Amino acid sequence: MVKPGTVVEFNTEKQFIHVKTLGQGGTGDTHLFKDETTDMFFAFKKYAPKDSNYIDENYIRFVDEIKILFTISHPNIVRVYNYYLYPEHKLGYLQMEYIDGVSIAEFEPFLKEWPEIFTETISAFEYLEANNILHRDIRPANIMIDKQENVKVIDFGFGKKLVGQDKDGRSVLLNWPVTQLPNETDLEGIYNHQSEIYFVGKLFSRIIGEDLPNFKFKYIIDKMIQLDPRERYSKFQDISVDISQGVLAINFTEVEKNLYRDFAEVLSKYIVRHSNRYEPVKDPNIILNQLSTLILNSSLEDYIQDNGQLISCFINNSYTFKSIKDIPLAIVTNFYQFLQGLGPDKQKIVLDNIDVRLSNIKIVIDIDDDELPF
Repeated sequence: MVKPGTVVEFNTEKQFIHVKTLGQGGTGDTHLFKDETTDMFFAFKKYAPKDSNYIDENYIRFVDEIKILFTISHPNIVRVYNYYLYPEHKLGYLQMEYIDGVSIAEFEPFLKEWPEIFTETISAFEYLEANNILHRDIRPANIMIDKQENVKVIDFGFGKKLVGQDKDGRSVLLNWPVTQLPNETDLEGIYNHQSEIYFVGKLFSRIIGEDLPNFKFKYIIDKMIQLDPRERYSKFQDISVDISQGVLAINFTEVEKNLYRDFAEVLSKYIVRHSNRYEPVKDPNIILNQLSTLILNSSLEDYIQDNGQLISCFINNSYTFKSIKDIPLAIVTNFYQFLQGLGPDKQKIVLDNIDVRLSNIKIVIDIDDDELPF
């Protein structure tokens, strides 16, 4: 029996067939291989810098890229499968998802239009923001579109995981060249998620080009590329919410919108205040499971029997609520059936809109008597 703490080595060799070279860069090459066992294709990024002046620094950056990619999982971000390190030779390989496609600059919409590509890109960067990761190398070559026309953000070689009080990545600025930097970067040397909003907005502004005046989300891009951070979006999450609000009015029937509104109005009306902070539940599967349990517990009644249990389906923070039992079970049941029947994209739109309502409820900071000086 293996004891905790035992170092176990798996030395079985795996066989990969080299198919072709995918690209070359200053810190190494990327190659396409086929796994003989699974018949799957993988992209292998080989760390082998051509400049011998910064071998140690670049090797550390390569290891940091591995650490970042192993902590994230999102449909619009390249997936990593394995890594192979040879520190004594300052050499390594990163085994990743093979993306058979083109860069966003070469993409010509067929199955999807630009608003969907834009929405998927924002979703990827919203996820990175939520996980405190800066990409720091935003350029067309690093936003790929695969054969199914799905966005895939790649190349985290200059990415940075923010830790603790660290809110920006001052050390590297490699984003796609633009004519003017945002004020916080140009004047103060600050580079943060709000700066990434600027560069993503600039990228789409340039790529969409002369069609931008007719672009569905032009008003969002206009706000993303404001030089003054006070006039720009502060978070990718806010962009996602604005996208969702616009899509809700277009992509839902009147019956669906009424189901949403009836439920959202009831839910927000019964929350008196948030205590100290507001933290929404984002996972639709968690929300659906908790709603199912709540409905089952009230199934023989006309009204929900625990308002707090309903509210907790949507927020993680402490709160004060109205306990009177007059929330109709039918409204909750209808909303549950409505949400359950939607695809992932529409579920996110609905939950983003609920998030907007709940975030507008006042937050009251509770003062603990033990923290008072006397």
